[in-house]
Amino acid sequence: MNLAVLKTHYSAAELAAMRLPGLPSTKVGLLAKADRENWSFLEILGQGGKRREYAPPAQVIAAIRNKAAQELAALAPVAPVTAVAATRDRGHYTREQNLTGDARKGVLDALNGIMQRTGYPLKKAARSLLTMARENQASPQLVASLKLARDGRGMPSPDGLPSERSLIRFVEYQKTGQIVPKKRAADMSIPPWAKAFMSFYQRPEKLTVEHAYQLYTEATPGEHPSIHQVRRFLKKVGNVSLQAGRMGDRELKTLKPFVRRGFDSLLPADIYSADGHTFDSEVQHPLHGRPFRPEITTMIDIGTRKAIGWSVGLAESALAVLDALRNAVQNGGIPAILYVDNGSGYKNQMMRAEAIGFMDRLGIDMKNSLPYNSQARGGIERSHKTIWVKAAKEVAGYIGHDMDREAKHNVFKLSRKALKKSASGEVATMPLMGWPDFVPFCQKKIDDYNKRPHRSLPKMTDPATGRRRHQSPNDAWELAVANGFAPHMISQEESISLFRPQVLRTIRRGEVELFGQRYFNAALEEFNGELLPISYDIHDPQLVWVYSTDGRLICDAEIDANKVDYMPKSALDKGRDKRAAGREKRLVNKLEEVRAEREGTLALEVSQGVVIPSNIDEIRARWAMEADEAVLIQSVKPVIKTVQTAEIEVVAEVAVSNVTVMPESPQERFKKWVALDEYVSQGGVMDDPKLTKWYGSYQQSNEFRTFEKRRIAMQEESLNEQSTVATVLCINQK
Repeated sequence: MNLAVLKTHYSAAELAAMRLPGLPSTKVGLLAKADRENWSFLEILGQGGKRREYAPPAQVIAAIRNKAAQELAALAPVAPVTAVAATRDRGHYTREQNLTGDARKGVLDALNGIMQRTGYPLKKAARSLLTMARENQASPQLVASLKLARDGRGMPSPDGLPSERSLIRFVEYQKTGQIVPKKRAADMSIPPWAKAFMSFYQRPEKLTVEHAYQLYTEATPGEHPSIHQVRRFLKKVGNVSLQAGRMGDRELKTLKPFVRRGFDSLLPADIYSADGHTFDSEVQHPLHGRPFRPEITTMIDIGTRKAIGWSVGLAESALAVLDALRNAVQNGGIPAILYVDNGSGYKNQMMRAEAIGFMDRLGIDMKNSLPYNSQARGGIERSHKTIWVKAAKEVAGYIGHDMDREAKHNVFKLSRKALKKSASGEVATMPLMGWPDFVPFCQKKIDDYNKRPHRSLPKMTDPATGRRRHQSPNDAWELAVANGFAPHMISQEESISLFRPQVLRTIRRGEVELFGQRYFNAALEEFNGELLPISYDIHDPQLVWVYSTDGRLICDAEIDANKVDYMPKSALDKGRDKRAAGREKRLVNKLEEVRAEREGTLALEVSQGVVIPSNIDEIRARWAMEADEAVLIQSVKPVIKTVQTAEIEVVAEVAVSNVTVMPESPQERFKKWVALDEYVSQGGVMDDPKLTKWYGSYQQSNEFRTFEKRRIAMQEESLNEQSTVATVLCINQK
C-alpha cells in the first residue's frame, strides 16, 4: 500500500499510485493531464536520464492531504499504557480515570500525526479526525479511544464522540500535566448526627441499620437524616472501624492485620507447644462407666509439626500437663522452650516454682502467650481440629455442633437408658466407647497424624510413588536427625525422679506432712525445722522422697511409719473424694430446693407494694422505720371473752397485753394479730400509732394471706364435720 506523503513536487508515477479523486490512475494519463493544464515542473537528472516532478495545483494538494489523514486515521494505534504511565502516578487515580487518560494520550498522538503528515493546523486536524471517525474512515480502536476520552461531565453527545473544542482542550491539558480527568472526591466529613447514630449502631447486640435508625430517631429530638443518608455515611466508614463496638477487642482482632511466624529455621525440640482440648464425643468414664467428655492434652514440636506427646485425663490439670510433658520428653527429648497459654495447668507452683518446679529441674524456658491470643499458637490450635475433631466424628456419642440434633438426642437417650437398666440390675449395653478402647484409639490417631503430609512443611519426592508431596511430621523429624540433629534424651531412671512433683515442706520431729498425710523417717531428726523439697508419686501414696536444698536425696519417708492402723490415700484419691463430696453437697442443696418448691414453703416473706430504695440513705431510713414498727405497745387491757354454749360457759382471755415485741416465727405473728383483731372487734381502741400501722400493714402481707387461708379452710372443715354429726344425730333420733 502506497501511503500519501505531503511534498512540494511529485512524479507522475507517485501521483498515479495515490489514486486521488479527479486524477488519472495511469502514468501516461497523468502526464497528458499535466501537459494540458500546464503544471509547473522540475527536471531532475537520474540514472535513466532526465525526469519531471510536477507541482500539483491546490485542489490536488488538498486531496493528497485528505488522503494522508485518512490513511493515518485508519492505521493510528492507541497509545500503550506504559507510554502514559511514565507521565503520572497511576496509583493516585481510579481505574476509570487511568483509562480515560490513556485514551486521551492515544487521541493526541493520532492528532499530532495528522498534523505532521498533512501540515494541517490543530483546529483543522481535529475537525478532520472527528469527520473521519463519524464517516467510519478511522480505525475502530481510534473511534473507541475518542469515545473513552470524552469528559462525561459535559453535554451528552449523540454519537458519543468529543467535540472539536474538547480535542483542542486535550492539548492544553497535556501541556499542564492534567490529561487525566478530575473526579469529584467523596465528602469524607463527619456529619453532626453521626456520633449519636453510631452510639445506637455500634453495640454488641449488632442491630441492623433500620433498627438502630429507629432507636436513634425515637431517642433524639429535632431533625434527623434520612435512612439513605445514614447508609451512604456507613459506606464511607472503614470495615474495621465500622465494627468497633459491635465486636469485642478479641473478635475485632480477627479483622486486623497480623504477623506470620516463620519456623523454617527451627530445629526439632527447639519449641514445644501444648494445649488442652475437650473431646467432642462422650465415652465411658474409667471409674464409674458413666458418659463424660475426656480432656486431651497434646504437645507438638513447632519445627516439625510432630505430635510429640499427649495425655488424656478427666479434666485439664497440672497432672495431665505433666503426663503429656513426660511423654514428649521421653519421645523427643527435652525442649528449649515450652510455649503455652495462661491456663491453670501451666501457671502453677508445680510447673514454675524455683528449684522444685519442673521447668527449672528440666531446664525448660516456659513462655506464655498473651491472654485471649490463641492466634499466636496457631500450630497447636489447628492440630485439635486435624486430630481430635475428626477423631470424635468416628466415635459413637459425637455431640459436636455440626451433629444432627435428632441423632444426638437419640444417642443421649440410649446411653441414659442403659445407665438406668444397669442401676436396676438389668443387663444393658452402653452404646459409648469404653475407656480401655479409647486410649489405644487416641494413640492411633496421633500416629496417623504424624505419618500424613503436612501442608505447612516443605515438599519432597515420595520414595514410594516418586511424586512430589509435602513432608509429614515424621519425615521432617527424620530429615533433621539425618542432618545431624541429636535430641537431649533422658534415661528411664532419670525420668522417674525428674517427673515426680516436688513441694516445699517443713520437717518437724522426723515427720513431713503432705496432702493431709504424715510421712516419717528417723533420718530426718537432725533436719528439724528446715524447709526441704519433698518429691511424691501421684499414683503411689506410700512413700515420699526428701531432698536437701542442694538436690541430694536424704531419705525416703514412709506414710505413718510411726503410726499404725491408718488407711492411706493417694493424691488422686484425695482429689476424687473432694470432687465427689462437692458434687454430693450440690445435689443435696438442689434436692432441698425441689422439695421446698413442691411443698410450697416460702424461703422469704415479701409484702406486696414494697419498693426497693434507690440509694443508701433511703435504705437506712427504711430499716429505721421497720425497727420502730417492730416495737409494739407493752400494756393493752386483757379482753375477757365469754362463749355461751348449750351447757357450759367457756371463758377465754385474749392475751394482747403480751404483744410487746414482734415474734420471730410466722405462726406467732399470726396468733398475735388474731388476738389484736379480737380485741379491736370487742370495741378496744389502740392508742399507739405504730401498733395501729402494724395491725393494718400485716393484713397486706403474703404471710397473713397464707395463714388466713389455712384458718378459713379449717373452719369450713370443722363446720362440715359438725353438720355431719348433727345429721347423724337426727337420723338416730328418728
